[in-house]
Formats: sequence, structure tokens, C-alpha cells
Amino acid sequence: MPLDIGFYHCTRAPAAEVAVRLSAKVLESGQRLLVVGERPRLEALDKALWALVPDSFLPHALAGGEFDADQPILLAETAEPVNGAKLLLSLEAGVPGAMDGFERVLNLFEDGSPAHERARLDWKALGSRDGLTRSYWQQNERGGWEKRG
Repeated sequence: MPLDIGFYHCTRAPAAEVAVRLSAKVLESGQRLLVVGERPRLEALDKALWALVPDSFLPHALAGGEFDADQPILLAETAEPVNGAKLLLSLEAGVPGAMDGFERVLNLFEDGSPAHERARLDWKALGSRDGLTRSYWQQNERGGWEKRG
């Protein structure tokens, strides 16, 4: 089965808010998720996972703790799925070079951000690679997603 890489262009909501919603969907499906990004973004997402969805609990942790392998959602600076995740969410970090072991990669980027240009470069670079599929999704006016490529 080819690796599926989805490029998600966040035009209506911040990437952190989108990441929280996607994390909730992943948990609902019974899967595990690895979120990669730079430490400040991960720390902001850590707080958002507690605050953005009232009356809910999204079990997660910042990587580096004793129980990383047990976390349904692990926030890390590297794409090492120590929690057994098959889904990788890249939070404005671009598509990681090593994606072995993952079934799906979700690359989030905000309109006009430096990650936006990085996503364009990644899209082009991945177009010629065997063993993967890629798709481009853009937020519509209602905050939903439309496949554009």
C-alpha cells in the first residue's frame, strides 16, 4: 500500500486548531498519532489540546517522558513513532525525510507562512517518488476541506 501524503492548506483556522481537530478524529478512529514540529509549536499545541475542545480529554504528551510509547498522541521534534503511530502530522515542519513505518502523513501549513513555500517545494519533490500518493486540500469558507489536487 503506498504512503499517502496529504498537504493541508490552513486558510481559515490556525494550524494548531486544525491539528487539535484532526487529533480528536484520529483518537475517535482508535489510531495513534505522532505530531512533529519545532518545540515552541509543540508546546503551543500541547496547551491547545487541553483548551480548544471544552469538556473533552485528548490524551497526549510531549516526547521525552517515561511513557512515550503509551501515548495515543505524541508531540515530538523527530519523526520516530515510538508510540506505534501509523499517522504522522507535520505541524509547519514540512514533510520529514524519513517516513518509514507510516501509512499516512498530514502536512499542515498556514497561508502565507514560511511553511507554505516549503509545502510547495515538498509537493514538487515528492511528485516523482515511487511508492506514495499525494493530495492537496484547502480550507473552504466554512472551514471544511476541499480536495484541490
